[in-house]
Amino acid sequence: MSDQEQILQQKYIELQMLDQQIKQVQQQHSILQQQVEELMRLDIDLDDLTKVKENSKAFFPLSAGVFVEGSINNTKELLINVGADVSVKKTIPEAKSLIQEQIKELQEALMNIDNNLKFADLKAHELQEEIIQLDCKMHHDHKKGHKY
Repeated sequence: MSDQEQILQQKYIELQMLDQQIKQVQQQHSILQQQVEELMRLDIDLDDLTKVKENSKAFFPLSAGVFVEGSINNTKELLINVGADVSVKKTIPEAKSLIQEQIKELQEALMNIDNNLKFADLKAHELQEEIIQLDCKMHHDHKKGHKY
């Protein structure tokens, strides 16, 4: 294998690795975007909860498509999981504040991911151009009868 062929092969491998990284980052982006959307829906749901009268009947989800009927006894406080299986009581305004902070942090992470994706896409485009140029040069030199 000639030096040019080895370089071309290395460029192909580098491009494939970069493509895999881009796909992984896009997947992370998608997951974070879903989390932002869920938090935004939760924020709206908390607004709706403030309008619910105490002791109102409602259906509560147990799992996907399975609900149990119950009543809402307290519309002023929520239990919020703060990690490590620890939950604390928070008022709805406090919960909304936490949710807004989480949304802000996730949106900042999304912006960083977007910037990383733009950089990776640019690098991938540059690699593709290098591969095309190398391939064209090799074919051009091969037609002239040069061997490496």
